[in-house]
Amino acid sequence: MKSRRWLRFVLPLVVVAGLATMTGVAHVVQQPDPTDASFLSPTSDEGDGARLLADALTSAGVRITVHRSSLDALADAEVGGPVTLFVTTPELMHPSYLPRLAALPEQVRVVMVAPGQDQLTAAGLSVPVGGPRWTATAPQPGCSTDYVNAAGPAAVQRLRYDVSAYQAVRCYNDGLVEFRSERVAMTLVGAADPFRNDRADEHGNRALARGLLARDPAVIWLDLHEREPDPDDSAGRPTEPQQPDPGTDDHQGDDSGERPDGDLPDEEPTGEPQDGGEADSTQGGGNGVSDSPLARAFPPAVWATLALLALAALALAAASARRLGAPVAEPLPVRVRAAETVRGLGGLYQRAGARSTSLATLQGAARARLAEHYGLPADVPADEVAERVAATVGQPVLEVRHMLSGGVEDSDEELARAATTVQNLVRFVTGQQNWQQGTDEGNLT
Repeated sequence: MKSRRWLRFVLPLVVVAGLATMTGVAHVVQQPDPTDASFLSPTSDEGDGARLLADALTSAGVRITVHRSSLDALADAEVGGPVTLFVTTPELMHPSYLPRLAALPEQVRVVMVAPGQDQLTAAGLSVPVGGPRWTATAPQPGCSTDYVNAAGPAAVQRLRYDVSAYQAVRCYNDGLVEFRSERVAMTLVGAADPFRNDRADEHGNRALARGLLARDPAVIWLDLHEREPDPDDSAGRPTEPQQPDPGTDDHQGDDSGERPDGDLPDEEPTGEPQDGGEADSTQGGGNGVSDSPLARAFPPAVWATLALLALAALALAAASARRLGAPVAEPLPVRVRAAETVRGLGGLYQRAGARSTSLATLQGAARARLAEHYGLPADVPADEVAERVAATVGQPVLEVRHMLSGGVEDSDEELARAATTVQNLVRFVTGQQNWQQGTDEGNLT
């Protein structure tokens, strides 16, 4: 019995938890991983790659230079513009490089894809981050920028950026914002969807991505897929940017040298604001619960709501003095005499003032006893029993029906009188009492 009670309580919770886990894992699996070599890479034809965007920019006459090191990309951008520095994975940049983004020359435009709170703070930008949403949504533009109006709705709102501290252009419900910090023009995009191959034909993603990056004649594409090591560790190893090979397509770019020696991250960087860590929680410093894929799959508000509902259920159970789970029938530890049970039940009815319920219980038992006496089925209507009894005792059917089904006023005396009448009627019909004796005593009138 105990094991079955345990299953009744645990099984629904296990089913709900299993469904939530499967949903969270499926969502995490479908999310792109910035550490994949294909993620927003201008040479990748994978779904999360950006080959379509790179080809469109090249066709529009935009020269693309690809770097795989923040140091090389920054050095190239510091030469001057007009040029757009496209940062696809800001969460993988070493924090020491981020402040240099805001100090680039005035003719440089920086476009960052889904930067989190830690990256913006490290860059010296006072921009609170909201979100993330479960998936990127595509609201109306809501701003008057030419390239945004040409694109229309686009899936950029997964993170939201509060740029109230700056004179800024705010589009897509703060999913895309543009402002100038010190000298450089900054563009923050709240989701990677507009730049991906498999999302290019959704909404106005293709037009928006092309409009963002085609405003300058050249694009420096930071194609970073490993967390960068501390620059102090590579001191004494100067790295100079190499010029692109004239014999290759522009958007293929040129490697800036060997790939950094940093290790792959322990957790999947998502570009979402996380707690802990030096510049981002994916750089370490988190814990196994908050950094798990399931924890990151749902917004914090979901977990807070579930916790509050669980606490409310426990508080309600405690306030009601009830145990959790469905009622379970258990054998009594001792034998209880029928008279004691009747007295106990009567005491409960008396305390509740349930006179009509008490009489209805007695009348139901009387009808069952009379039906059995006449050989009638147990579910026979009360009117048929009343007709049989009326024929036996020689009383009007209405009076007998009132004895077997009528109610009582709110007085204990009337309840006692009605109960005695029902009891004497049953005794007479079943041959246990003389009818005249009962009527002489005034119990059947």
